[in-house]
Amino acid sequence: MKRLLIFDLDGTLLNTIGGIGSACNEMLAYFDLPTWELSDYERFVGDGSRMLIKRALPAEKAADENFVDSARDVYLKYYRANLARETRPYEGMPELLEELQRRGITLAVASNKFDDGAKFLVPHFYPDIRWAAVEGQKPGGPLKPEPGIISDAIRNSGAAGLARDQILYIGDCEVDIQSAERSGLDYVLCTWGFRRRAVLEAAGAKTLIDNPKELLSFI
Repeated sequence: MKRLLIFDLDGTLLNTIGGIGSACNEMLAYFDLPTWELSDYERFVGDGSRMLIKRALPAEKAADENFVDSARDVYLKYYRANLARETRPYEGMPELLEELQRRGITLAVASNKFDDGAKFLVPHFYPDIRWAAVEGQKPGGPLKPEPGIISDAIRNSGAAGLARDQILYIGDCEVDIQSAERSGLDYVLCTWGFRRRAVLEAAGAKTLIDNPKELLSFI
C-alpha cells in the first residue's frame, strides 16, 4: 500500500498554462519580441522557468545567457504579481485529494516551479487539504529530474523512513518519468496535463491515467 503520494504541480494538480503564458507574453512584449499562443506554452514548460524563457525567446536571444537572465527576471516579476491568474484545479482533482486525505494517505508536492510560487499556489487552490510538504526549486538549487526536490518532499513530509515502494509519484511530462526513476519511485503519469498520451508513451511511460479518480486503483 502507498502511504505517501507526491504530486507534480503544473499540469498535474493545477492547469497553470494561462498564467504562465500570459506572464511570458508580457515579458516578450516588454522586449518588443514576438509572442505565442497560450497553448504553445504547453511544450515549453516542465524544466523550470529558465528553460521556459529560453524556449520562448527567438534563437539569437536564447543564445545570450545574460539576456536570458534579464528576461527571466522580467517574467518572474509579471508572474509573481498575479500567480493565480488564469489558473484552476483540474476537474476531479479536489475530490481525489479529499478521498486520499480521508484514507489517511500523506500528500506532498515536488515541483520545478520556483519555491515561493509553489508554496503559494497549492494551499491557495486546495485550502482544505493537509499538505505534509510543498517543495519547489530553491534559489540555485537543482531541478527535477535531479532527485533533490523529491528528496526534500519525502524528508519534510516526515516520511524518510518509508520504503520506496510505499511512495508514489504523480506527474504529467517526460521529466517526471526521469524524476521518479532517479528517485527509485513508482510513478503514474496523467494525460490531462501538458503532454498528450502519444508523447508520454513515446517517452517510455509505463503507467498512464486519463482522469484523477483512476489514481485510486494504484494506492
